[in-house]
Amino acid sequence: MSIPDSHNVAVGSSTKQSPLAVAKNMEKQVNQMIAQTVSLRKEGKHDEALETAKQGTKIEQSLRRHQKSNSLSSGVELTHSAWFNLATAYEANSMPDEALKTYTTLLTLHRGNPFNGRIRINMGNIYYSLKQYPSAIKMYKMALDQMQKDDRSLVRKVRRNIGNAYFSMGQIRDAVKNFEEGMETADDFQTGFNLLICHLALGDMNSVKKIFVELISVQADGDVLDPSEGERGHADPSIARAKRANHFLLTAARLIAPVIEGDDWAAGYEWVCNVLDDRHEGLAVQIKLEQSTQRLHRKEFYSAIKSLKSLQKKGKEVKSATLTNLSFVSFLEGNIEQASEYADASLTLDRYNAKALVNKANCLFLNGDFEAAKSLYLEAIGVQADCSQAIFNLGLTNAQLGLAEEAILAFDKVHILTPNDAQVLFQIADIYELQGRSEDAVKWFNVLAARVPSDPAILARLGQLYTEAGDESQGLHYQLESFRHYPTDLGRINWIGTWFMEHDMHERSCYFFQQASIVQPKDINWGFMVADSHKRCGAHEAAFHEYERLLDRCKDRLQRIECLRYLVEACDAVGRDSYVYQEQMDKLLSAE
Repeated sequence: MSIPDSHNVAVGSSTKQSPLAVAKNMEKQVNQMIAQTVSLRKEGKHDEALETAKQGTKIEQSLRRHQKSNSLSSGVELTHSAWFNLATAYEANSMPDEALKTYTTLLTLHRGNPFNGRIRINMGNIYYSLKQYPSAIKMYKMALDQMQKDDRSLVRKVRRNIGNAYFSMGQIRDAVKNFEEGMETADDFQTGFNLLICHLALGDMNSVKKIFVELISVQADGDVLDPSEGERGHADPSIARAKRANHFLLTAARLIAPVIEGDDWAAGYEWVCNVLDDRHEGLAVQIKLEQSTQRLHRKEFYSAIKSLKSLQKKGKEVKSATLTNLSFVSFLEGNIEQASEYADASLTLDRYNAKALVNKANCLFLNGDFEAAKSLYLEAIGVQADCSQAIFNLGLTNAQLGLAEEAILAFDKVHILTPNDAQVLFQIADIYELQGRSEDAVKWFNVLAARVPSDPAILARLGQLYTEAGDESQGLHYQLESFRHYPTDLGRINWIGTWFMEHDMHERSCYFFQQASIVQPKDINWGFMVADSHKRCGAHEAAFHEYERLLDRCKDRLQRIECLRYLVEACDAVGRDSYVYQEQMDKLLSAE
């Protein structure tokens, strides 16, 4: 008896699909759902992707029931793909709990699945993102137990993840152990760099030196990158690896150079440069440039200039950077002409050097050529859009040119780049105040006061603005805050004392005028204000004694007459004989 090729069996006038055909059709649907989910995720349609993935798992479940009821064989690959697809869709939708549950379901469906190690890695990554580091470590270790030992690249990455988790928990020595095991499996810059950071945190400088030397010997070609680590942008993967290797080496060198030799920071830079010189001369030159910058920060100008001049023969790019730094040093020393010459020389080598453009513009700014300076600042911004120095100085230049709105626009851009920079906030607030836009000025001075809450000048400006706006309580509050942080500011003391006197709060005004007399004891006028405050608040006895002390200090004839006049009045108030003081005053008046 022959078996027909078709799976369809004729029944009367209709056709019915065989169980095998139904199964194959359902398999096709699941695969289509998986492919569609991937496409939707690439398009950023994560909600639709999740719904499609859910539909795919429902069809896959129906397929397994159909296969079981019809005694058809089933494979684990499609089940794994469907549920793995759903889990990753949950991850893309920032639903970590649901993703973990789905991965757990997948593990229970096929306990002997060779892909379970990969699943546990994904679960470990989710726990890590949730900062549940012990759970992440547990998953990574279970993954290691289920992975093929010959997959050296993946084993190394998992070891690195375990080390990162221990480091995040502050268990540095456990992190060191895992990073070392990762390096033994397969050398790579990321793991070696992390190991170096651990030894640096532990203060083990000998180990730091050892790891740094090992990093230099790691071949960039042998470094296997994760798919997400920036290789995609390069047609030649070796270029990406070389760039990444240089990044790690340069970052490590910058970190260890100032501390590797203890307090002798210069010796640390020398050690790093000597180690780099043989195989990475370009990186060594960059570190030498940074050493010169450090000398500038420490105001070792002579040594910095000497070091920079020694680098001028190291190639066009280095020479341009060296001339830029020399221009900056000359500018700091006040030698504007030489600073301008160095900037010109740097721009001759590299017209697109944003820092050199800023240096040249700064020289023009100081020479009063604001239009030319503005043009160069704009050119520097065109070369480097986030060059904060150029944008900030452009704001200052616009302010000098009377272009207030353009100045504010420039400072707003710098504020976006450096939101906590007090200088930027001050410039914005100051321009608004100069324009008479008090509300905007108050707003920005408040932002500035939150950034530098103990600056008395800013608090005083706020107080003045509130007072001018008619809010005297707020005005007084900020003036008192300014006084609290700077209690010897005579201008502030006089303002507060006068305010209390004008509002008939003479006891409080007396306190501030007494403070002023302590700060400036030779100025007798403060004493007169103290005495007047005593008299106004009814403390006649205290006023009388204050005038008596003032009389002994009065050397000016008119001041003595004024003091005697007050004493005569005070005598009447305290019930004393004013004859002596009246006689002295009459003599001074008759001599006139």
